[in-house]
Amino acid sequence: MRGQWQGDYTGYSTGDLTIDIDEYDSYFAGRACLFEAGNNYGIYVCEFDTAHKSDHQRLTAPVKIQRNLDAVDIPRSDLSAAFPNVAFPTHANIDFKMLKKGLRVTATTYQDSKCLGKISSLLTRGSAEKKSKLTADKKVRSWGKFKQMVGEMERDRYIFRGQSVVNRLRTSFHRTNRKDLHRFLAIDIPELHVIVTSKTNHYFDLRDNIQNGAFWNLLQHHGYPTPLLDWTHSPYVATYFAFREKPQGDVGQNRKIRIFMFDRLAWQRNFPQIYSVVNVRPHFSLLNPVALENPRALPQQAVCSITTVDDVEDYLDRCGKNLNETYLRVFELPFSERDAVLSELRLMGVAAGSLFPGIDGACEEMKLRNFRS
Repeated sequence: MRGQWQGDYTGYSTGDLTIDIDEYDSYFAGRACLFEAGNNYGIYVCEFDTAHKSDHQRLTAPVKIQRNLDAVDIPRSDLSAAFPNVAFPTHANIDFKMLKKGLRVTATTYQDSKCLGKISSLLTRGSAEKKSKLTADKKVRSWGKFKQMVGEMERDRYIFRGQSVVNRLRTSFHRTNRKDLHRFLAIDIPELHVIVTSKTNHYFDLRDNIQNGAFWNLLQHHGYPTPLLDWTHSPYVATYFAFREKPQGDVGQNRKIRIFMFDRLAWQRNFPQIYSVVNVRPHFSLLNPVALENPRALPQQAVCSITTVDDVEDYLDRCGKNLNETYLRVFELPFSERDAVLSELRLMGVAAGSLFPGIDGACEEMKLRNFRS
């Protein structure tokens, strides 16, 4: 039952439904967001814990009406004043059942003791935990071909991401057992703010969107799971990160590294960029956080994406097909080219010493130069 579940719903109203469910030792906990068609005033939210971990759950949960993009309750008095003849639910009896085709959800809503109606939905969670379905470009299978391709492409249109393994495109947050970003925002960020601020020279004011983004990016660069993905404007920096790590033991002859190329200009032209991760429909957005306390960001020509979506590859593919666009391309180069590629990148000034200012970067660069084996 753990995962991110999405789909539409029908009943006494219609719209979209997203449920993020986290798994704990003896129970599940989650948050459901219901986006009613034609309603831009607010969304319906249910937060719940289960009593056990079976595939069939029945529970009662309070219903909150909150603002879009912000987990703030709308006062019932404001709702009554804005919609005097509308009955808003106070709680719901919810039935979850796992089926082969997905998660079946039915909910009966009530305003106190008055039954308002029933909705139902069959939700799916995509293929985020399965092997990547992306097909690598067949015309670009070597470092030489990749250099030629990026040398001919339109300038400043694309961003890049390098990965040492052929893994699916997912954020570090969504690769964990957790999916509920509201909890991340409400609990993780305040806790980390108390700890991290004591170790930085700058005090991050999280009420300021610019500083909040910079704080999240700092956490990301220091290994804490976030809903951000690191990208770079430089295809060469992305290549460095793809080849940087050398696994222990023998490396098979067929091992590949992966470089993603994303058409940021087309994406930003076709989709609004959203910077909230709560009370919002699924989205994938780009941002350029200020490099506060983060000296690595500038030399790495860093940019990042923020997303509420677990299965990013599938989401970008569906968006592209709807508009007859291809936003994401992937290239796979042989790991056997590693030494030659890193040597050439170092001559370009793309090396650990430049990308990681400080002693760690200098030592990593000299280690690669003096201990090739």
